Amino acid sequence: MDKVGISEDLSFLLYLSPIVLSGAYALYLWISKGITSSLPPDIYLAVSESIVIFLVGVLAVCVAVVIDLWVSPRDLRVKKIEENTLRMRNLAFIYFILSLISAWSAVGYSLNLSNIFDIYLKGQYALLYPVFLFGLSFALSPSIKDNLKVSKILFEVIPLVLIICSPLMFYLLWRLHSSTLAIFSIPLSIFIAGVALFLYSLRKKKRAKTSS
Repeated sequence: MDKVGISEDLSFLLYLSPIVLSGAYALYLWISKGITSSLPPDIYLAVSESIVIFLVGVLAVCVAVVIDLWVSPRDLRVKKIEENTLRMRNLAFIYFILSLISAWSAVGYSLNLSNIFDIYLKGQYALLYPVFLFGLSFALSPSIKDNLKVSKILFEVIPLVLIICSPLMFYLLWRLHSSTLAIFSIPLSIFIAGVALFLYSLRKKKRAKTSS
């Protein structure tokens, strides 16, 4: 199998990993506590409030995008970006539906929508992760030129998206009453990553001008 085929398989697994990880962790906790007819609320919240699972999911998607773009031939990169944005939106929709089903199970399959959405919103990362996927997909998709290079995405588009998203993430985490650690650490990490990539892009441009 060529490296393009291997990268496609690897990126596919990375895209699925957040769902697999969440499901495996929930199943582990459920078995440890004792399987019941419905998912216990504390297990749903333990998974959906886990900052580790959220960050692993974010990292997995970012790595999948970079792998696909880095390995793909230059003339196929725009098509690959379009495929990735579609994957992200499909994954966001699937994650959202599965989270709602889990929240429904956590309230004992009650048909009270207020109770379902109340526990769903308490598990803030069940909402933040699909929002992140939709945001990243739209950031990568609009008006991408045919000659777009990997370096342009990595060092110009993504830094801007990260810097803009950091205060929005801070506000969203604060409104969702997340832990103090999550409220400050996640937006700060996103902002630092964006600034670091932006400064690196400036350094690359300066080197290019000097060499020319």
